[in-house]
Amino acid sequence: MKVRIKLILLLLLNLFILFNLIYLSFALINSLSSDIITIVTKDPELRNSFNENIEEYHTLIIFTLVIFGYIWILSNPLIHILEWITLLGKDQYEEPTGKNGLPRSISKKRNRLKYSYVFFKNIINNLQYLTDALKHNKEEREKIEKMKKEWIADIAHDLKTPLSYVKGYSSMLLTSDQWTKEEEKRFLLQIEEKADYIETLLMNLNDVFKFDNQLLIVKKEQQDIVNFVREVLIEFANDPMTDGYAIQMVNCYDDSIIYNFDSSLIKRVLHNLLINAITHNPKKTCVDISITKDDLFVVITVKDNGMGIDPKTIRDVFNRKNKINNNNLPTGLGMSIVKQFVEAHGGNLSIKSELDKGTSVILYLPI
Repeated sequence: MKVRIKLILLLLLNLFILFNLIYLSFALINSLSSDIITIVTKDPELRNSFNENIEEYHTLIIFTLVIFGYIWILSNPLIHILEWITLLGKDQYEEPTGKNGLPRSISKKRNRLKYSYVFFKNIINNLQYLTDALKHNKEEREKIEKMKKEWIADIAHDLKTPLSYVKGYSSMLLTSDQWTKEEEKRFLLQIEEKADYIETLLMNLNDVFKFDNQLLIVKKEQQDIVNFVREVLIEFANDPMTDGYAIQMVNCYDDSIIYNFDSSLIKRVLHNLLINAITHNPKKTCVDISITKDDLFVVITVKDNGMGIDPKTIRDVFNRKNKINNNNLPTGLGMSIVKQFVEAHGGNLSIKSELDKGTSVILYLPI
């Protein structure tokens, strides 16, 4: 509505200026026509003929001169605006410039908007805002695309290491029968461990894609979260990769807490946290899960007494490209997904850690 009012006011202002120019032209022609004709010719008959033609056609002449002059004055800004829009359509996010390198709408002497462009000031300002926004968005897209390419290259590198283990141990088992049963079992455990890692990495990549493209649907349902966490823990503890680690559930708030959550997402959260706890800590590390409840949150804590994390790494732990140099595993990807899944439930999380004393990841799920 405001835009329409501005356009109507602009039209009325232009009509007012146009009629004033026509009136002024009438006055000038009527006052100067006889003097101009006298200068041009001394012949009385010719002067009378000129005067008759001017009197007969002076209205048409004035309208033609004024309208063409006015159109000429307005055409420059309009052509400038059209060229500007054309450049935007070609992904060239800048205002057309003149020979002096300045935008054509800017006066070189005054370094301000030209008088003929004043009527289009709002349009030019909005075009400048749009140009700056599109240019900024383009730079951000290019930056994100560069980061994605680097990230994908890192993921491809991370896949090569476990695949080389799988391929190497498989070849060793297939090309020779000299291995003992214990050696064969150790090779197969290594293959299984690396296959689990690849599976986890691919699942994480799939989740990242869904989140980035807003394809992930959170399906919440009420169930006992204490029993759910206990089942996830038992399933994880039975995995061969957990051999040598003490994993247990402690300090439960109650035998049962009914909570509304998406079981598949919370299971992935717990799985990623437990994977990190055993991957980046030596054997004999204790990993404890506890569940408490207050008036605002259901609180799930995953705590270990392992190596701990330094403060700088904690600051970057949710960065997808971050890596903690232990087996070169991309923890940033897993922790980024943990954060996204918790936030999808309206919750948040914190990390507390001391070097050589262990790490605690605390999830706060709102009641």
